[in-house]
Amino acid sequence: MPVQIHGKQYITVAERIIEAGEDFKSLNTEVLSDKPVVIKATVTTKKGIFTGISAANPDKSIEKMSPYEVAETSAVGRALGFAGYGAVEGIATADEMLKSPVEEKKYVSADDFYEKHICPTHKVQMKERISKTKVDEEGKPLIYWDHRQEVDGKWEVCFGKGFNK
Repeated sequence: MPVQIHGKQYITVAERIIEAGEDFKSLNTEVLSDKPVVIKATVTTKKGIFTGISAANPDKSIEKMSPYEVAETSAVGRALGFAGYGAVEGIATADEMLKSPVEEKKYVSADDFYEKHICPTHKVQMKERISKTKVDEEGKPLIYWDHRQEVDGKWEVCFGKGFNK
């Protein structure tokens, strides 16, 4: 079943493997590089031999913890996509798109910008931050907005409701 991400339909790697079914003959993966982790997958099906290459992004928490596994899964998915399995709107899989930071361009009203990016207490620009320790229910790092300012010789953090003391 396709997954909708950023307005497009994508198929998971698992679904591509199922779709290949009896056409699937063999799979081989190899590490092309350790820093950064780059994996090449070679898939042989009744249609022929297809390769896919993927690199892990060490800035992402799941890829930092399991870079080889994540890159390998993506490489297999890409190879199967090149073979024509599960390619709905392109070669990328749902797994890849979920790990990829694709920025959607959209109009932001002045009210939205004010509420999200300007501290209502101090009327200064806030910065987007990515938590290095806290994650959401999907395991993705939490994103929050704050600004920092020196107060009485110490740096204080404000999340839009006054400085934490």
